[in-house]
Amino acid sequence: MTDGLTVDEALRALAALEAAWKDDEEALSALAAGSAGEQPLPALVAAYGEHAMDTLMALAFGLRSTMSDEELAEISDAVSSNIGARMSALLTQTLKAWGTLAAPDDLSVTKIIAHTVIDAMRAVTEDPTKTEVLPLLATFRTYALSDT
Repeated sequence: MTDGLTVDEALRALAALEAAWKDDEEALSALAAGSAGEQPLPALVAAYGEHAMDTLMALAFGLRSTMSDEELAEISDAVSSNIGARMSALLTQTLKAWGTLAAPDDLSVTKIIAHTVIDAMRAVTEDPTKTEVLPLLATFRTYALSDT
């Protein structure tokens, strides 16, 4: 998985996003309990949010793995000059700081971060008001699993 997340971390974060969306306290508590060596859930959800937004921004700007260095430089310039992309980066930076400072078992903070990540993901889709959350998360789950 890109951005320093393992497939297991991405799947745990996606499960947390889904649990927060469904307001499933039991599932969220189980995910927050985690196991030794796992990232605290608020920090993980925020880190996944950054990964998701980076992925969606790359897609929105037409980034492809087959691009030349010149084409990549053009895309990089376009992203750097785009206020939406800069605001997205600021949002994810703020969420990551908040997630890092939150108590690992603070489900209220985890839910707020999760809902913000979901809203940000929906905001960059073609029609945010018609974008169904669970299918969107399923798409990201498939993407995470394809990295294995």
